[in-house]
Amino acid sequence: MRWLLWLCVIAALIDLQAFGLTDLDEGFYASVAWEMRESGDWRTPTLGGAPWFEKPPLLYWLMTLSMRLFGETEFAVRLPSALMYALTILLIVWWGNRRLGQGAGDWGALLFALSPLSLILARLAITDMTLAFLLTLTLIALWETRGWLWSVLGGVALGLSILTKGPFGLGLMGLLYLWNAKTLHARGLRFRWVAFALVTALLTALPWYGGVYLQHGSEFFNEFVVKQNLLRFAGGDTAHSVLPLIQRGEVWSVLGGVAVYLLFYVVVLWLGGLPMAGYASALWRGEDDALRRYLQRWAWLVFGLFTLSFTKLPAYIFPMFPALALLAGAQIAQARLEASAPVRVWVGRRLGMFALVMGAAVWGALALYAPLWQAAPWAIALALGAPTAAFALYKPAAPPWTRTLGVVALLIGWNGALTGYDRLALRPVRELALKPPPYRTLIAYRVNPGYPSLHFYRKGQYRTSGDADDALQQMFQTGAYSLTTDASFAQRPELFTVAEAQAMGKRFYLTAPKYSTP
Repeated sequence: MRWLLWLCVIAALIDLQAFGLTDLDEGFYASVAWEMRESGDWRTPTLGGAPWFEKPPLLYWLMTLSMRLFGETEFAVRLPSALMYALTILLIVWWGNRRLGQGAGDWGALLFALSPLSLILARLAITDMTLAFLLTLTLIALWETRGWLWSVLGGVALGLSILTKGPFGLGLMGLLYLWNAKTLHARGLRFRWVAFALVTALLTALPWYGGVYLQHGSEFFNEFVVKQNLLRFAGGDTAHSVLPLIQRGEVWSVLGGVAVYLLFYVVVLWLGGLPMAGYASALWRGEDDALRRYLQRWAWLVFGLFTLSFTKLPAYIFPMFPALALLAGAQIAQARLEASAPVRVWVGRRLGMFALVMGAAVWGALALYAPLWQAAPWAIALALGAPTAAFALYKPAAPPWTRTLGVVALLIGWNGALTGYDRLALRPVRELALKPPPYRTLIAYRVNPGYPSLHFYRKGQYRTSGDADDALQQMFQTGAYSLTTDASFAQRPELFTVAEAQAMGKRFYLTAPKYSTP
């Protein structure tokens, strides 16, 4: 069965360049990493030459190193996520088999590897897969610490997580420790080792935080600490917040906003966690085993904290996925060993089966979206692979060939879906943006969502403008081209249209200035 895990990793590596960079986050992170490589300034992330404090620098550092080895390509900027995916799988296999019973790690790793959210995040140049690996390593270290070695390892992993997405990882681990302190200390944990791990984490992270604060002062504090952490949790990120919906005041918008606020991550766990969603009862089963309670508490802590947040993004609860995978893997391993397990272990099996059927139907319907599989015919394999893999992993007694068929079809279909999406939504805009000479600037005027990925593809020769007169002035002064969805702007007499393209129902125009001849 382990060869299927390696197949998942190989498929991820193949897919890294199967589709172009997406927007917004991937475009921002790739562009910031490219600028860091160009400037040689590893302290201050920048975008368009201005400081960019949305995220700490660890992912940018990894992407910059990867670009030095593999060039300025999608493969290079996404490679760190794929490697962290592989490392998380290895961690689940090793620790699950060691602590939860032989086979628990293998089954848990396969469930984790095939979850749609894992398959997505392993192929994107964003922070979430790296964060999940580092927090899982910290989670394990806290359980295993009986001396200085695990204390140091856990502290370094926690410090690197703070350098990946900010200080909330420290808060999560602090709450987890307080919730499980009695159990952990009864097993032999000493407070001095916890304190040493905390000091190690701070020594790992603070040099960057301190250096950037000394250099940029309140600009860094207000943008990163206040806006990107405190206000985002409180719903300040209006693009992803439920508050605007609730604040409209109409009954249905309020009810809808409250429903999204409370149930958003239930849906994410259901669709993003298939086939693990079939084992969701592992989260609320009464457990005598201390380790399983520890994993349950971690999963609920992550799920509960981000359910309370007014800003919602699917990947926020991803750090709970390795813990849920381990719990599910332990259930499967126990069921295969104990004859009475189908009655005693499969608590919630009807709910799990319903979740699998409905979730597989949703993913199958997505694969059968005609423009997608017409753009890449093998995307239709997703309609076979998603339910087959889900049911084969929910019924561990099923013949091994069903797992193989499901996994292979799922991975082929996933590649097809990504390739099809690229042809439909990404490639037309990307190819249009690359038509101007590399020494000319491309100005994006009234292009939603702004396509920051084009900054990466244009090697910095990219600007945005929200004012028509400003865009025209820049074009005539510098010979810049413009990319716009505004047909009236493209048809202005002082401009001519170089090329047009259609993407996801939008018409894009590439224009250049007309210069009068003497």
